[in-house]
Amino acid sequence: MVLQAWLDGLYFFATVFGVGVTAVDMLGILGNGGHHAHGAQGDHGHVAHDGVHHGAHVPLLSILRYLRMGVYFALGFGPLGLIAETTGVGVLGSLAWAVLGGIAATLLARAFFRFQQQDVDSSVRDEELLFERARVIAPISGKNMGKVRMKLGQAVVERYALAEDAGEAFRTNDVVEIVRVEEDCVYVRRAAGSLSPGASW
Repeated sequence: MVLQAWLDGLYFFATVFGVGVTAVDMLGILGNGGHHAHGAQGDHGHVAHDGVHHGAHVPLLSILRYLRMGVYFALGFGPLGLIAETTGVGVLGSLAWAVLGGIAATLLARAFFRFQQQDVDSSVRDEELLFERARVIAPISGKNMGKVRMKLGQAVVERYALAEDAGEAFRTNDVVEIVRVEEDCVYVRRAAGSLSPGASW
């Protein structure tokens, strides 16, 4: 059956892709950009703090965030689809199980990285971020997500960020103020003045 053969290939590809990329990720071969993709909390994507091409117009951080979610979907979709086929549930049955497995894997990964981020930043509560000034470490423009870094007490905290006003753009090292904190990112506006001269973070 053509559909059956096509799904077999899809499940196999998703399994190899999901398991392979996750294994490489966990071994640290892709680098140490940190799992802050969800946020800042969620998908903690591997993006170097200062390694973004400042002239790029591609919303790189947003793309990496959704790509990572795709990897985790494949990690659940492929293996569960192959397992379901061995039980004889049929083509539609295996597809349904595969989709449910992908969704479950994505949600579990999201919850895990959110918990991990909370553990790392356990000394910093979201409400403490409001109206704090931060340095832009990955450019923010329009609806393209960037990243900011701030110091709260002895803790240096990084969060993915969007402009409160979609018409504003911020370059690396611009000083911004956090005006809203969401699950996946913070929203910022331009701050008056500059950071203290001794601020090296």
